[in-house]
Amino acid sequence: MRFLAAIFLTVLTACASITPQSIRGPNGRQAFAMKCSGMGRTLEACYAKAGELCSSGYTIVDRASGTVAVPVNGGVMAAPTNTLVIECNQ
Repeated sequence: MRFLAAIFLTVLTACASITPQSIRGPNGRQAFAMKCSGMGRTLEACYAKAGELCSSGYTIVDRASGTVAVPVNGGVMAAPTNTLVIECNQ
């Protein structure tokens, strides 16, 4: 049982990390697109990651929220989805 709990915590921790994709923003500066949904990921965590990525601050280029259907125990549950695109200030 402890082994299964350890595996579950490892998977949960891995899923909780936010992996930003580097892109060029609308003003030509470095920007990042982030998925802020799923196990352990929140919009607040994406804002924190944006602060880490852009030491001089950032501008929100796009933010989208919605829901997706997730199968759970023979039924369906609505799960929130969030994405955030930020452009670093100079």
